[in-house]
Amino acid sequence: MGESKVMVYGVVSFLCIAAAALAFAAEATKIKESDVIVTDTTCIYPNTAADVLGYVAAVLLLIAEITISAVTRCACCQRNSSNSQSVGAIITFVISWVASAIGIALLLAAANLSTTQEYYSESGLTGHCYLLRTGIFSCGGGLALIAGILGLFAYHCSTKRNQQQPAAAAAAATAMPYNYNQGGIAMGHPQFDAASTNPYPKQQQYV
Repeated sequence: MGESKVMVYGVVSFLCIAAAALAFAAEATKIKESDVIVTDTTCIYPNTAADVLGYVAAVLLLIAEITISAVTRCACCQRNSSNSQSVGAIITFVISWVASAIGIALLLAAANLSTTQEYYSESGLTGHCYLLRTGIFSCGGGLALIAGILGLFAYHCSTKRNQQQPAAAAAAATAMPYNYNQGGIAMGHPQFDAASTNPYPKQQQYV
């Protein structure tokens, strides 16, 4: 494995794991029902860093997918006959982007809604406060891990295929037998007139 591949694996893995960790941290630090103080007319929300963590996680996941697209040469858009990639790698690459897009959307939506502070009153009853649903940040973090794994798998398939093509060509060239009738120096025996080489030439007879 080359140094460039190790660097790609390290960078993408770090970005996806960091995005997932921040998403799970945002889920743990988001405002819960027990944290809100409800009065007769308002809701008092505590300060939280869940929105910042969610935004940063979404950015890291986006950077990871852009990195994967760059190193795999965007298999869906730059496919050619000499360096074609397998169907499995292309499908995995597309699924990786779909998972990352959904994960980024969930992280951004959760980060935006986590700052919402609203009081809903009901006639004759005590009102209630808006709270972000549980699990949205966690879903975004899980999709970040899935997108990273699928993206690295697509990159592995594409680079493996590219390495196998020169090796197969070299093996075919080595196994090809050499044709001595082409490109060589013809070695033959000189041909002379049999009469010129006869040491006892036939003498002329006179009548």
